[in-house]
Amino acid sequence: WKPGTPPRQEASGENLGRRRRALRGDGEEAQEEVFLGEMGMCGSKITHSAPTLDYVVESRKNEDPSTRGGPSSPFRNRAAIEGLNRSKETVVLLTGASSWSGGYVAQALIDAGYSVRAAVSNRSSARVDFLRDMGCVLVAVPDLLAEEGWAEAMAGCAGLAHVASPIETSGKGDADVLTRQAVEGTERALRFAALAGTVTRVVVTATMASICGSQREANPEHQWSEADHNDAPSSAYSKSKTAAEATVWELADKYKDKFSVCTVHPAVVLGTLLPAQPVSSTMSVVQGFAKGQVMSMMFGVCDAADVAEAHVLGLERKEAVNQRYLVCSRDQISTLELAQWALTAGASGVDLAKWGANEEVQKMAPKKPATDNRKVEALFGRALIAPETSLERAVQSLTQQGLI
Repeated sequence: WKPGTPPRQEASGENLGRRRRALRGDGEEAQEEVFLGEMGMCGSKITHSAPTLDYVVESRKNEDPSTRGGPSSPFRNRAAIEGLNRSKETVVLLTGASSWSGGYVAQALIDAGYSVRAAVSNRSSARVDFLRDMGCVLVAVPDLLAEEGWAEAMAGCAGLAHVASPIETSGKGDADVLTRQAVEGTERALRFAALAGTVTRVVVTATMASICGSQREANPEHQWSEADHNDAPSSAYSKSKTAAEATVWELADKYKDKFSVCTVHPAVVLGTLLPAQPVSSTMSVVQGFAKGQVMSMMFGVCDAADVAEAHVLGLERKEAVNQRYLVCSRDQISTLELAQWALTAGASGVDLAKWGANEEVQKMAPKKPATDNRKVEALFGRALIAPETSLERAVQSLTQQGLI
């Protein structure tokens, strides 16, 4: 991929204008900590002048959804095709482990029988205690943008789950800075995986924001899928993640004699907090409206358990080699719908009268259906967890921990 000059893009309406930045973890630069408007919305009205991009986009005519998206190239390393075997002797390095999605990936890998090394910036931080308690071995990688700790953390690993990505937190959203950090962090992780000489499978947490582009301007009924690429990134975050994914596939080709790669593209992630897991990222948004906040947004939703399963299968399955997987509900969901479900689930702080009095809330018209998620469902052999279920789990989890 060779992204062209970023286009002009203007947000229209409160859905893009009222972006909310999720909370960070303890410095484990989690990729899913993003502007929700860019991550899962993928359907709000935008205006832009689209550049010409040298993207390779597969034709969707007569496509097989199980193989849609992602470039293809031959591998000289058969282990890169075969995938990892579930065993305590099989070690997977996980970055961004203390993040909302990262914690779930850690638990899923352990439940599957792998040994997990969790790369953390500070092994003494209370925010990583839950990782140690679940059975992860904590290894120090103080900074994704520095060399320290990477070689030792990667030594002897068979797999890499790269969930982390540096993110600017000042709120100014400098696209150049954030893009440089995201690209350099990705390059460093995959370079050290190649240098280790033992890593044969890599799965990288991307985002829905690197999928959704200008396609709906030509076809308002277009449904997002793995065949799509963001040809018109607007925010600093979406620009950085689109560039970072481009880097992933460039390095996948460069290191194809070492390992194969798979990318996972979550929408807005909800679900049950793990024992002692801190509230961060999109779960803080649920916590907000469960306490009475009113917000006007629309986005796709997915469950943390599904995101984690996609990572595990991305390390194991032959069909996952060189593939992208979009983990997202078929329908776009409004925050009003989430608030209504939250109230039903027991979030007594939700005041639907306040929601009904908000003009921007009343203007929301989520697209249904909005996303073609057949590819990841084919990988799973089942349907994705329903958004209503994910929201109910989130509310119950926050309630049980006394957080709402």
